[in-house]
Amino acid sequence: MDTSTIAARYRPRARREGIAVCLSGGGFRAALFHGGALRRLNELGVLSQVRTVSSVSGGSIASGLLATVWPRLERDGHRFTNLETLFERPLRAFCGRNIRNWPLLWGRLDPRNWPRLLSSSFSATDLLAAEYERLLGPVRLSDLPDHPRFVFCAANLQTGVSFELSTRSIGDYVLGYAEPGGFTLAEAVAASSSFPFAFPPLVRAVDVQSFTGGDSRALAAGFRPGPRIALTDGGVYDNMGLEPAWKTHAVVLVSDGGTPFEIQARTRTWLVPRLQRSFQVVANQALAVRKRWLIAAYLREVYGGAYWGLGTDRDEYHVPGGERPAGYSGRVLDRLRVVRTDLDRFSPTEQSVLMNHGWALAGAALSRWGTALITGAAPSQPPEPALLDPDAALAALAHSDRFRFLGH
Repeated sequence: MDTSTIAARYRPRARREGIAVCLSGGGFRAALFHGGALRRLNELGVLSQVRTVSSVSGGSIASGLLATVWPRLERDGHRFTNLETLFERPLRAFCGRNIRNWPLLWGRLDPRNWPRLLSSSFSATDLLAAEYERLLGPVRLSDLPDHPRFVFCAANLQTGVSFELSTRSIGDYVLGYAEPGGFTLAEAVAASSSFPFAFPPLVRAVDVQSFTGGDSRALAAGFRPGPRIALTDGGVYDNMGLEPAWKTHAVVLVSDGGTPFEIQARTRTWLVPRLQRSFQVVANQALAVRKRWLIAAYLREVYGGAYWGLGTDRDEYHVPGGERPAGYSGRVLDRLRVVRTDLDRFSPTEQSVLMNHGWALAGAALSRWGTALITGAAPSQPPEPALLDPDAALAALAHSDRFRFLGH
């Protein structure tokens, strides 16, 4: 590929437009972390200016809910006045339920589901989609607002690349793109969050002739798409949801609720733990490369923006001589880094600490790196001010790292 083709494909800064917010994967933990970040973006007058919301896995839970309530949000200048009522409260109620065990255990044991589960196009991920429909309703992708554009990222196991689902289209750059048709929002969120160690792919029949603009080189090499697509967790390809944003937007804001990599002094060597650890190492290296590339692009001013992650210390955004940002560090941050990635219930205090963390880091990151985006900040209010106290936060997170087979 010559340089002129590359330049046309990846727009120079002068032709980039709009703000993109990328919400990473990470189960309910990430959804709550992003919920706090979105609260702060709204207080700073940034959320209403967003052109694209791109999301993966747990981020898609928060994004999906935001998409459904967006037309009902009421604006006062650059801020929404009812975001807490329409978005935060339903998100917290949903994350206060265990939606993991029904698709993975009880739903499979229910004889009423056995005929469907024998089908090659129905699985536990369809049961997960039914859980998401309780939050999102029977909304189709085509019913979502055109602005901002909400993009839900899955991974296409056939083509091996990010598969995007939005109100305008579904598809990937190898297969091509088609209209979303009857695809529902709940199905898109389920596909985006079908973590492969727990959930099988979401399988859907498609009209392959309706997909256009795919990679002609793949077709020339003999790739022939089948009548079904198999979609798995978007984090398999890109856990920060950068793909729909980095090529075209002038500002890319990344909220990363993914699991920080854990260094282990002692590792188990029998088959399952060994394979699991190997997968973690591979995934961490891929994610680390994307982070380095993202930050390098900021520094080169390819696009503007800011990054904040679950494992980020608030002091990383401290300006020498300035006021110390609100948020967590030290022992509380150590606990936050090991909070479970799950679709099991989180208690109200666990939820508040995670939302406080997202709120604080988003505000600190924009105050340091995105001041031009802020449009007269409104009075700020963390989701739960009392839990900014380190001891109170530690007490709330005392058991947050524990996975329980039957749920909390």
